[in-house]
Amino acid sequence: MGFAEKFRKGVVPDSESGVLVATETRPAIEPGPLPAPPNGILPHVVYPAAMARPFGRVAIDLGFLTPEQVRALLDPREVAKGGRIGDRAIQARMLTQDQVDAIVGVQTVVIHVDARHAGNPKFLTWLEDLKRRHVVAEVRRVSAQDLETVREAEKAGGVADDTDLVTLTKARRIVVDAAAMGASDIHVLVREKHAEVQLRVKGDLMVAHKLNMRRDEGEALVRSIYTGLATIKEPVYNPLSFQDGQISGEALPGTNVSSVRLIRGPSYPEEAGGGFLVARMQYHRHKKEIRAPGRSMELSVPERPEGEFGVAGFTPLQRELSEYLVRIPMGVVLVTGPTGSGKTTTLHEYMEHQARLFPHLRQVTIEEPVEYPKEWAVQLSAAKNFLDKLHKALRMDPDIILMGEIRKAEEALATLEAAMTGHLVWTTVHVTDLYRTIRRIEMMDHQRLSLPTLCDHELIVGLMAQRIVQTLCVACRVPLEDAPDSVPVFMMERLRSWAKNGDLSPVFLRGPGCECCGFQGITDRQAVAELVVTTEEFMSDYQRDVLLARRNHRLKKGSDKSMLANAMDLVFAGKVDPRDVHGKVHPLEYLEEGV
Repeated sequence: MGFAEKFRKGVVPDSESGVLVATETRPAIEPGPLPAPPNGILPHVVYPAAMARPFGRVAIDLGFLTPEQVRALLDPREVAKGGRIGDRAIQARMLTQDQVDAIVGVQTVVIHVDARHAGNPKFLTWLEDLKRRHVVAEVRRVSAQDLETVREAEKAGGVADDTDLVTLTKARRIVVDAAAMGASDIHVLVREKHAEVQLRVKGDLMVAHKLNMRRDEGEALVRSIYTGLATIKEPVYNPLSFQDGQISGEALPGTNVSSVRLIRGPSYPEEAGGGFLVARMQYHRHKKEIRAPGRSMELSVPERPEGEFGVAGFTPLQRELSEYLVRIPMGVVLVTGPTGSGKTTTLHEYMEHQARLFPHLRQVTIEEPVEYPKEWAVQLSAAKNFLDKLHKALRMDPDIILMGEIRKAEEALATLEAAMTGHLVWTTVHVTDLYRTIRRIEMMDHQRLSLPTLCDHELIVGLMAQRIVQTLCVACRVPLEDAPDSVPVFMMERLRSWAKNGDLSPVFLRGPGCECCGFQGITDRQAVAELVVTTEEFMSDYQRDVLLARRNHRLKKGSDKSMLANAMDLVFAGKVDPRDVHGKVHPLEYLEEGV
């Protein structure tokens, strides 16, 4: 059969594979440039330069058919029977109708048109001309602004609907293989210099190391999943926006997948092209269907951060209470303190420690700005809209969430909802007194955030307050007894109430500075904190009276001392100037029981 006859029958040689492939499921399409629209319409349309690739080539690239099967379908005797190659494949039980539809979907030419010109007779005539040429076209009506976004993406080489079959094949293979392993989620994380794929299998996040790739390859993979596989998606792919989508189970025949929900968007480092895509797999629960054979990917536990947990200044008891908090499966931990009190650093230490302990758990942070890079987490920039980002984070398959700050009632309600639905949430609240944190949240909305609602020890699981003090240089510090006039009388009286037998000899003041400390009189800074692990008794007392809850809790065995008491331990260890405690931690008070 000569080339002309083969062409008339819809068959042409494929130079890449060396096999004969049909050019479409309909009569012949000559691969080549797509006919341009009329001049009057051209400024209002964005369309691909070339027609679709042949049916057989697409089927091979997607893994539906082997080259041998395509050759069999294109045997002259089969072609002589007439009909479309897709129909012949179905009759030969090589493909299902869903698979044929998926192939045609890849072949489909996507045309974006300014919605105002979609009904123009010239545009409709052009579509009819394409139809006569057997071009399968999908028309997407968009605004003029979105059309320009698509046009710019085309100019930059970022085609709005990715037709790179190599990447598309890889994307589909990942989804099929994940389904074969029963994965519940697929995470594609695009970092500054690389990208990786993680699967959640049997509840644990695992890394598919053989799928590690360059950043640009990761970007292309995300684009292919969203624009090439998704059956429901936004008309314009925007790398800088959060976008939802869905892959219908019909596009993944034989996998037992009913649907795949997608969310994608930018993440730290955004300026370097950072981003993510999370695909949440849903399976038919009662439908007896054998999963399509997939390759078993080699998975391993994500890399753990180096180092050990350590917040400078935490006491042994505070470390013990911290170890308890980082292991709680769900609930809210509220951290308080003024600006500059070290809250961000401490929260980073907590989450880094959790990543060491539980590398298989997904952490998502919502921050403004992102201060500490967390390679193990997905970090979202809040841009002052914490609530919106929290709602998006909850769709990203998180286990642990960092919510930068609660300032409004809606943010508090969403944070509590996140905890009630099985997440551990770290967040901050601006309040000066640790024990008034819950009252501060109640003030945001007395009805929806009432005390009976908030005072649940399984909902709010921990409270923490922190301040930063300067540590004295041991080479030039000055004994208090040598400079008694440097401290006010009221402060001296209160200090004596804390001293054993009134002895103030262990107390030192900041010195004039020396070579050892760079002439500052101080060598470092450290945290002074108080931690509360809530209990049913604590919350019951809290609903009656805040002061009662504070006193009873501090008297309870195993509870942390007050932040002032912890600071005074540093004062009498000669490490901190008492004036620093009075000015930065808490006004000095007489030592009383329960303080």
